[in-house]
Amino acid sequence: MKKLILKSISLLVVAIMAVPVQVHAQDWPNKSIRFISPFAPGGSNDIATRVIAEKLSQKLVQPIVVENKPGANTRIASDLIAKSDPDGYNFLMVAAPHTTNPALYGKLPYDTLQDFTHIVQVVRAPLFLIVPANSPYTNVKQFLDASVKQEIGFNVSSPGNGTAPHLALEVLNYIAKANLNHIPYKGDAPAVTDVLGGRVEAGIHPIVAPLPQIQSGRIRVLAVFGDHRSGLLPDVPSMGELGYPDTGVYTWFGLVGPAKLPADMVNRLNRDINDILAQPEVTARFVALGMETVGGTSPKFTDFVRADIDKWKDLVTKRNIRPD
Repeated sequence: MKKLILKSISLLVVAIMAVPVQVHAQDWPNKSIRFISPFAPGGSNDIATRVIAEKLSQKLVQPIVVENKPGANTRIASDLIAKSDPDGYNFLMVAAPHTTNPALYGKLPYDTLQDFTHIVQVVRAPLFLIVPANSPYTNVKQFLDASVKQEIGFNVSSPGNGTAPHLALEVLNYIAKANLNHIPYKGDAPAVTDVLGGRVEAGIHPIVAPLPQIQSGRIRVLAVFGDHRSGLLPDVPSMGELGYPDTGVYTWFGLVGPAKLPADMVNRLNRDINDILAQPEVTARFVALGMETVGGTSPKFTDFVRADIDKWKDLVTKRNIRPD
């Protein structure tokens, strides 16, 4: 009889302890939510984060506060979210370094797959190979062949070490056996300025920074990375169609939270953000930033992250790439 009473009490305690969690999930959200951008204010990640936050706030009927925590190639912000409680009030708009950092930096203070809930991939920005309009090279083959004939190779700009354009250059070197030297800058704008001035032979960048110069005829676009043309510049050939497959490298953003985020929260956020991405005005705002909306399920985003980590680990090892 005593054992039966003790067992009943134990079951009652377990049931009582479970109630707050269940009610919490049902009542979420009941206060303001924090979205972190791991980059400085005014950049494309910051803007994309605010676009989603503004629209999602209306759906959740709670304010979403955007905070900027740049530094260490997004590792500072990532570590903060990895160590946050999975209560549905702290999220991060990760970018391409989310999957390149494990290869570039080795051991991190968090596990990119185990310490995050990957909610939805939001947008991606295709990368373009650009040259000044007065360059003698009018197509990719001419450019790459000439780089091999130059003992010192060609200098090609990117917005920084360890960025997607940096790795796109390494992919092209590996696949095409080219001789391209990586010249990192602190952002796209100064790099594009040096492309214009002829201080580097070419650049690899998202379209938004060089677009005014492309439209004015001062910069020539040789190709978009990947197997398919971009709707942003549909007349520009893809690397794939030019005979350089498996060059699909993008700058991309996606929303993550801490690990063990309740499934109902994940499902709601995923559904709401997919609805937001389907809105024509949102699509137009991202196109103006040189981005394409992605969307999809949480498992699809997780699979993408896993595959991307493996891809970059393989390339970084083969090319002996260093982040600094």
